[in-house]
Amino acid sequence: MGGQGRKKERGAAAVEFALILPLLMVILFGTIDWGWYFFVQQIVNNAAREGARVGSLTVPGTSGAAATASAQAEAQATTYLTAAGLDGGKATVTPVVTPTFVQVTVSYPTGSLTGLDVLKSLLPANAWAQSQMANN
Repeated sequence: MGGQGRKKERGAAAVEFALILPLLMVILFGTIDWGWYFFVQQIVNNAAREGARVGSLTVPGTSGAAATASAQAEAQATTYLTAAGLDGGKATVTPVVTPTFVQVTVSYPTGSLTGLDVLKSLLPANAWAQSQMANN
């Protein structure tokens, strides 16, 4: 009778594990996807700041300064994203140049690394950042 009881306990443990496994997988995949989102968010934040910094170095008031500053800011933000391992072509970089400041907005689609449909609705679709610096 002792051996019969152990088999029942093992069977119960297997059933309990089968019931809890999906929850554990959602927690694991959620941790991976949220970690990816926060990683991308930091890179996007830094790219916006770098774009604004480079754009603000253009001397205001010179011929074509606004167009040059805008192009340099966009190029720097895209280069930063690419150097960090992201696809710069997927990003939306929007520089705004005025006589007093340069503002750069960067948006990058994050998505899900794991592809778990349950998590897609919980994750933000894009990492977004905006940075503004005064012209020198």
